[in-house]
Amino acid sequence: MSDNAQGSTRDAVRWGLLLAAVAVSGYRLPATFRSLQQWRADLPVDPTGALLYRTNFTANAAGIAIVLAVAFGVFYFLRPRAAKHP
Repeated sequence: MSDNAQGSTRDAVRWGLLLAAVAVSGYRLPATFRSLQQWRADLPVDPTGALLYRTNFTANAAGIAIVLAVAFGVFYFLRPRAAKHP
């Protein structure tokens, strides 16, 4: 396989994984925001019940952060290699 074809495949994988991570994060974002709103609204009324919303918010926010961190890490490590100059 030529260097150009390998680079093209590598770039496609890099951008595809990054796009997939952003799509997954974007899909989880409305539920995360909704859990945050419900947690803050329920906190003065029922602090014990608000723990469920806090747990949902924390899990979703952590999931988004992990997915994006892994995607950016893979995106960084699959970057094109620098040409060696003698």
